[in-house]
Parts: sequence; C-alpha cells; structure tokens
Amino acid sequence: MDFREFMLALSHGSDEVEEPIEPCIEHGAKHFEKRKEQADLEHGAVMKVVHKDGETGGKKPEEGDLVKFHYTVRKGGEETVVETSRGGDPAVFVLGKACRMPRGLELAIHSMTKGESSSFTIKPSYGFKHPDCSWRLEDPQLEEDALDFDIELVDYTNGVSVQVVNDTKLDEMVLKETVKDGTGWENPRPPYKAVVHVRAQESESGATFFQTKEEEPLTFQFGENAVPEMLEEAIGLMFKGEVAKIYSRKPLESSRLIGAAAGQSGGTQIQLYEVSLLDVIQVRDVIGTKEIMKMRVKDGKGEFPIDCPIMDCHVKIHCIGRLKESGEVFWDTRKDDKGNKGPFCFETGLNVVPEGLEMCIKLMVPEETSIIQCASKYAYDGFKDDGDPIGKEVPPNCDVEWEVTLLEFEKPKNMANLTTSEVVAEGESRKGKANALFKAAKYKMARTKYEQLVKELKSVIETEVTEEEAAEGDAVVRLVVSCTLNLAACAQKLGEHTVALKHCDEVLQLNPDNAKALYRRGQTYIHLSEWDLARKDYQKMGNVNGEMKLEAETNLTRIDRLEKEALKQQKMQFQGFFNR
Repeated sequence: MDFREFMLALSHGSDEVEEPIEPCIEHGAKHFEKRKEQADLEHGAVMKVVHKDGETGGKKPEEGDLVKFHYTVRKGGEETVVETSRGGDPAVFVLGKACRMPRGLELAIHSMTKGESSSFTIKPSYGFKHPDCSWRLEDPQLEEDALDFDIELVDYTNGVSVQVVNDTKLDEMVLKETVKDGTGWENPRPPYKAVVHVRAQESESGATFFQTKEEEPLTFQFGENAVPEMLEEAIGLMFKGEVAKIYSRKPLESSRLIGAAAGQSGGTQIQLYEVSLLDVIQVRDVIGTKEIMKMRVKDGKGEFPIDCPIMDCHVKIHCIGRLKESGEVFWDTRKDDKGNKGPFCFETGLNVVPEGLEMCIKLMVPEETSIIQCASKYAYDGFKDDGDPIGKEVPPNCDVEWEVTLLEFEKPKNMANLTTSEVVAEGESRKGKANALFKAAKYKMARTKYEQLVKELKSVIETEVTEEEAAEGDAVVRLVVSCTLNLAACAQKLGEHTVALKHCDEVLQLNPDNAKALYRRGQTYIHLSEWDLARKDYQKMGNVNGEMKLEAETNLTRIDRLEKEALKQQKMQFQGFFNR
C-alpha cells in the first residue's frame, strides 16, 4: 500500500489500515550524499597535480586503512605555509574513521599510491569546514578559504590490522597497528596479567624514553594502574604472541612501571609504543569478591570451557597446599609423611575437598597448573568437621594457597548415548551420591546433583525409544519424580518453601495421587501457615495410600494444634497493640 492509498483508507474510516511502507531514510541519505560528493568532485571540489609517481602498479589505500603522510598546507595560490609536518614525523590517521581529517584530503589520499607526492587544491566545504573533520587550524579564519595541500604518502596499513583505541577527540586519539599477528582467542583483561616487551619513543624518529631488557620483560596486572591507561587498553586488544605499534597523539601519563617522557610531545609529534605481548596469564576472580583467585601459571591441553571438568566427575590432581601468610606447606601430594608419592584422586561434587579448591579445579584443562588463593571461609573453616585429615593441619581463620596441576579427569557419561537400562543404572548411582550429601546436611551440593540429574533424565524422556526400551521408560520417569521430590526436600531444608511448593506441584501434575508429593506439599503448607491447604493434602494422602493413613492422621492433629497456637499468638500480639 502506497501513501496515497493509506490516506484514502483513513478517509473511508477503515478499521484495518495497513501501515505505509516508509523509505529507509538513512540509506537514502547516504546514497544522496555519495551522488552529491561525486558531482562536487566533477566540479572541482578537489583538484590534483602529481609531482612524483608512487609505486608502479601499487594499490591505493581504502577506508579503514591507517595512513602515514607528510603534508604542507598553504593558502590557495600563495607560498605562505599555514601548517606542515616537514621537519618531524608524518601524520597518522585512519581513513574515514575515528577522528577524521578533511574529507577532501581523505579523497586525495584514496587516489595516491605509496611513495607518491602530489598537490591538491581543496574547497572549504571539503576542507576543514567539512562536518566530519576533527582537524583544526590554529587560525580558524583560514579554514574559510580554499587551501593547497602538498602530500607525500609515506606508508599505509590495511584496515584489518588497525584498531582505534581512543577517539574521544583528535588531540587524544590512540591507534593500534598490528605488525605481527598473535595466536589464541583470549585478550588480557582485569584481573589478568600480561607479560610484555615495550619500547616507548617520544615520536617515531624521536628518543626512546623507556625500554624493557630482553631478559627482563614487564609483567603487570590489568586494572592495577601499573602502566598508562590508554596503553593498557591497547594491550587489552592484543593476543598472545602479537607485536603491535601504538600511536598516541597525547603524551601518555606516568604510571607505576612506565614513566612519562621527559619532554612533552608537541606539534605534529605522536608518541610511539612498540609492544610484544609475550604471554597472557589468566587470572580469575571466581566469585567476584577476590576471596577465590585463580591464576594459571602453566597452560594445559584443550580449550576452556569444553575441556574442563565442569560437570561432577573423577579427577586426578597433584597439589601443594600452603598457609598464605607464612608459606608453610600443609599438604603435598608428591610426598606424604611416609615419603610416598602419588596423585590425589577424588570425585567432585561430593564434599571431598574445600569449596574454593573444587570451584577452581572445575575451571582447569588437563595438564594446566594454577595458583589458587582462597579466603578461609571457602577453604578449611567449617570443613574440618567432615573428618578431613588435611584440614586439621590448617589453623582457624587462615587463608590458604594451593598450587594445583590437573593431571586428568574422567568425563561423565552422556545419557543421550546410553540405553534406557543404562540410563536407569547411571541415574540411580548419581541419585545415591546426592542422597549421601543430603544425609550429611550438604543440601546445596545435593540440590546441584539432583538438578543436573533431572535435567539429563528429562532430555532422555523427550527422545524416541525402541519398543524394547519403552517398557523401562517408566523407570526413568519414576527416577525423575523421586529426584524432583528430593529437590523439594532440599528446598525445605534451605528454607525455600515456595521453591519446594513448585517442585511438589510439578510431580502432582504428573500424578495427582502421589502420596509422597502430597506429604511434602503438606509440610510446605504448614511452614507457610496455609492450614486448610495442608489439611486437604494430608486427608488426600491418607485416602490414596492406606499405609500412610496413620501418618496423615498424626499430621492433621498436628495442624490443629499449630493453628490454635498461631491464633493464640496472634491474639496476644493484638492485645498488646491495643493496650499501648
């Protein structure tokens, strides 16, 4: 429907009027701007005279490329120099991006090859008066005139290797040029550590004011203000093994590890930092409070997270445990009291090692070595009651440090690849481990195991099975129901009664006469003081399951007593209120 049809439909009072199709204004504006620019160029907005040819058959720079060029600006038809880069280093810009030069100058450089020298006369509307231009002359009045530009294109770098670090304004623009590509997928970021070689110069041809020694690279932690802010931001865009040049129009400030240049850059000078990123040391603030910090000191084999023991499984590690303050060793799997050496093997998710240690092991890849620093509450405080012999060596309120190497781990079975009978056997085994945690009052850990098991079992139920397996399918459903009710029990123990209610309702939707679900929901209603709803559940429980009739009657009597006590307490509270 075009616009006239739309208005006609409106005038006829149609109840269903289609929205007119609006033109894409942005696309249309760009197309118009491009056509207008082409027309302006045909009418002499930018005029060119070649003085020296560049590389024969050489490519010309494109939008997004980093260009280096010498320039001299003169008022049109005059010899007086307005501004020049001669006598210093070439100007550095990114064509069409970041803080931009005059549009006419961009178009001029687009037409050049490396090494070429040419003169251009550019009208004001395509010079410093162009709306996209960030470059300003010292004398603003000169920007109103047509200007002559003598340009020598020194060099340019393909835009694929160029990144803009900061473009808030021209005087503070920071650009990064990749000289050698790195490897991997991870950039350094807080709280990671970076190992770098740095050479800092006042300008590209200027004096070096900072340089690391070959045998002593610089190691610093991101987010700690160890190096200038913009330099850290640029390094944060690099990959391990990458070599890059960082160009900064504004002299970078002094920092803890790298001081500022003795002489402040001025005029056309641009500070240059040549950086080699030798290593990225992965540091994780595991829970975001700096109470569990994991630092990788030796890379392993595999990729995070697909090759990590994130799911509960059997793992084999070597570990050296130290008291953080004194450095005293309290655990060394490579040497026990009898001089025996051997790795420590255990199953995660069973409360065998402290919470902080297990969290970090689950984030490691095979053969990785990491240093783990852990606050006492996530280490051995409260863990000694489990009879752990290692924890007995650690004083109360003592932060610890573990040096851990993950030797190997056994990936848990994928239930999608098992037969129905194998699924039931695996499920019963995992449920038994979760039950053991529940009996040990480790309700959160038990809940995690039940939740994962229910998730995997449900995915199996949703897949098609053979006729032979169909007979055993009910056993999988029964297992899901049992684990869901155990999740309700965990929620009750943790005081999460609305969550317990949700789990009970989920089972009763499948089977409204499930006596155990009615029992658990009745318990939950009692905690929520929903006396009538609790009575209904216990009455129904006694009716559907004769063996639980006595239990139902006991709880109905208990409900009557608790309701009377609650009403009595409520009455006393109101009396106290009115007697004030």
